[in-house]
Amino acid sequence: MSTNPFTIIFGMEPQSFIPRNDEYSRIISDFESERPTTLGYVITGVRGCGKTVLLTSIQNYFCKKDGWIVLRLNPDLDLFASAVSQLGEYVHLNDELVTGIDVSVAGFGGGISTRSLSDEETLLRKMLTKVSGKKKRILIVIDEVSNTGNIKAFAHSYQAFIGEKLPVFLLMTSLPENFSSLSNSKNGTFLRRLPKIKLEGLSDILIEEKYKEIFRIPEKTAVELTKTVKGYPYAFQLLGSILWDMKKKSIDDKVLSRLDAMLYEGSYQAIWNHLSEKERSVLCAIAHCESPAVKEIRDSLKMKTNQFSPFREKLKEEGLIDTNTYGVISFNLPRFKEFVLKAETYL
Repeated sequence: MSTNPFTIIFGMEPQSFIPRNDEYSRIISDFESERPTTLGYVITGVRGCGKTVLLTSIQNYFCKKDGWIVLRLNPDLDLFASAVSQLGEYVHLNDELVTGIDVSVAGFGGGISTRSLSDEETLLRKMLTKVSGKKKRILIVIDEVSNTGNIKAFAHSYQAFIGEKLPVFLLMTSLPENFSSLSNSKNGTFLRRLPKIKLEGLSDILIEEKYKEIFRIPEKTAVELTKTVKGYPYAFQLLGSILWDMKKKSIDDKVLSRLDAMLYEGSYQAIWNHLSEKERSVLCAIAHCESPAVKEIRDSLKMKTNQFSPFREKLKEEGLIDTNTYGVISFNLPRFKEFVLKAETYL
């Protein structure tokens, strides 16, 4: 293999990709079913966990399937206009069906006058109805949704579309904190009920096998690499890419230093910036405590159980800490403790 099989670009499927077969199969099986249990999913997880890669792989699968039309929408643009424009490449409405809607998009005639949100929604509904008559299904994919008026308006209309039994499916990704804010906002009941797939760490066994396969290294060395990345997909790619570029097969201080710098710049700094001052203080306390015991951490913060618990649950939901062992807290992400101790100096 002459080219680097790893990638440090977010969302790009690397050559050394470790597939998430369970999540992939679950979504595809549901959407292809004659009687789907759900018409939508949201994929969540910490930054760098592979949400976009999974979404893209599912998108690519349905792009190749007969009877499916895939629309990938940008959450920062007008979602109705984008959906209508993309769908216009496949569906053409007769003039009488667009009467009273003055629009100029792909697949339609009409003037270039101001059009309203309700016009776009109406036009999209008519297009979806025509697709339904052709026995086709539509998959809408939206990457990195957050609590914006754009997303809320589209979600509200989507709920109406499925209530009208139109053949439209929805697949979104979102950071846990962003989706929580969105689904807990006014009229967010439908979004709260969407099945969530939270991406956890990759299998240590699969990571170890992949490192052994690529670098031709003994099991002991592969285990050391695997322990360093702690199942975090972004770190798995980063460490592999660093070793490949440096022509090394094991970890030393230079490799660790470079890994830290790239983790900090590519992921951890963005995570840190999003946290509240109190959440940062809790993470600093966890990093400083010699014991991972909850009581010691709580005592260092001078917090009672009812004061500490909300922060613990929020940081757990965001994928930053592990609370699976009773009475103990540890960091979920590789080298995150080292990052917190450095970042603390800027609090």
